Amino acid sequence: MSGIRTIAILIGTAWRAAPATLVWAVVAATVSAVASATFPVGFHSMVDGALDHRSGEVVVGVVVVALLFSVATTVGTLSVTGNWTLTDRLNRFVSERIALLVSTAPRLEHFERQDLLSEIDQLRGDRRTLAAAPRQLLRAWQVVIRSGAIMVLLATVYPPVMLMPLFGLIPALADRRAARVQARTSDDLAPVQRLIGDLFTLATTAGTAKELRTYGVTGALAARHAALTEDARRRDVRGAIRSAAWEALGWTGYAVAFVAAIIVLVLRAAHGHTSPGQVVMAISLMRRAQSQVAGASDTAGSLATALRTARRLRWLEGYVAEETRAPATARVPDRLRAGIRLEGVGFHYPEKTDDVLHDLTVDLPAGATIAVVGENGAGKTTLAKLLTGMYRPTAGRILIDGIDLAALSPDEWRARTTAVFQDFLRPSLVAREAVGIGDLPRADDEEAVRTALTAAGGDGLAARLPEGLATPLGRWFTGGEQLSGGQWQRIALARGLMRSEPLLTVLDEPTASLDPAAEAELFGRFAELSRSGRRAGGVTLLVSHRFSTVRTADLIIVLDGGRITEVGDHETLLAQGGGYAQLFTLQARAYETG
Repeated sequence: MSGIRTIAILIGTAWRAAPATLVWAVVAATVSAVASATFPVGFHSMVDGALDHRSGEVVVGVVVVALLFSVATTVGTLSVTGNWTLTDRLNRFVSERIALLVSTAPRLEHFERQDLLSEIDQLRGDRRTLAAAPRQLLRAWQVVIRSGAIMVLLATVYPPVMLMPLFGLIPALADRRAARVQARTSDDLAPVQRLIGDLFTLATTAGTAKELRTYGVTGALAARHAALTEDARRRDVRGAIRSAAWEALGWTGYAVAFVAAIIVLVLRAAHGHTSPGQVVMAISLMRRAQSQVAGASDTAGSLATALRTARRLRWLEGYVAEETRAPATARVPDRLRAGIRLEGVGFHYPEKTDDVLHDLTVDLPAGATIAVVGENGAGKTTLAKLLTGMYRPTAGRILIDGIDLAALSPDEWRARTTAVFQDFLRPSLVAREAVGIGDLPRADDEEAVRTALTAAGGDGLAARLPEGLATPLGRWFTGGEQLSGGQWQRIALARGLMRSEPLLTVLDEPTASLDPAAEAELFGRFAELSRSGRRAGGVTLLVSHRFSTVRTADLIIVLDGGRITEVGDHETLLAQGGGYAQLFTLQARAYETG
């Protein structure tokens, strides 16, 4: 039943992608199959008519062969063209479908869990195979039609011979086993192939070139890539040999049956039980049955791969549906009155058992600027992911004005949030769009974009670009402008300022590569902007490992090992003389002596 549902999904997908092309492909495949299977009937008339000197019968045979062969060839050629058109359209449809599903899943597990990521990588790599599935199904349909016609015609010669096409099950089953061997090898090699691809990208990407050469690891990287590639090749060859052995075994069985059938027919003709014309027709039909077996074997292998890929697509659709199934039971408030509260929040990543965050309980007051500080690995970025709904807590809950964040629609909540992360996006767009996508409805609003750039300290950037805000950015454009790291940071910060009156603004170390003074200036600018826009009661969260840059925050939360160790404003925490005060003093001295 699962296979039938998968095939139904394949046909339904093809119908949605190109209904008219699919109908034409089915009709053409059917006509071509019938004509190509039945034209050997003319051989019977031609041979027996010639031997008996019946010219009319010879002419009929010639006409039958010429007509049916011409139809089979012409329609078959047109069918191939239609099939490739269908495959091309379906490939685009499937690619868009996969991209939509992967990007609409509200959380990030499928990017960070190895088992889910492996499934998505396989699906992405095999999408062309999936697009070709209707073509494989049509080939299978043609095999069924031709095999049925051949069996009927063989029965008119000698009924036992009609079983000959059934012997095609021997190589077909063997090829199916071979396909499973290849599929298992492919699945086993998927993690290694992904690592090989990552190493290749690392070795051939401009962004990593300087560091690789500085540390002299280019040779070691190439050697590791070569070693992994060779290991993958050996494992792939072993799988190919096992697969070929199964195929050879299947075809040997078929060859024995084929030779036996020919011997039987020749003996019957010698004893006058079968006419020479029938023998010629039968041998021609059996040869065609042999080609059908070959086609069925190839189709079975390709179709098995396509069905496996289709099941992965079904899994992805089910996964995304499950992720988005829980209906929102509450609405996102228009403004925050109390703020955001964390109640006993704990979290560990999928496939991990150790908690990254432990029993976090703290209030983030409406309209306040909150700084989260701590050493690397303290859990700051994880907390930002939870607040933006990228993950759900594995313990406790996050309340938005008393409403559990889990009860809100992820899309509606994110529509009222904005964020700039350390690994911020560097999109290949024109400058206006690179900023404007921070608020899609206003992406083309040049005044809004300029206002955001000014607020992010990038008001002079547009003037320095060759075509102003219409300048294409990035190396993927011909003649695209290459920005410096600092300029990309200004673009990212401006993008984070596009939304008006967000309920939550997260700045997760987006200025980590800047010096402390520049970072403090930018964080201060954001803090001031958050205070001036408190009508919505929005919370601004500044994440940093630099204690000296967050002193202007209304509230400072110190994380250490995933736990809250101190909470208060700058002056209060200094007066307490705890870990915050000690680290602040140490960092201040380091910057002074540096």
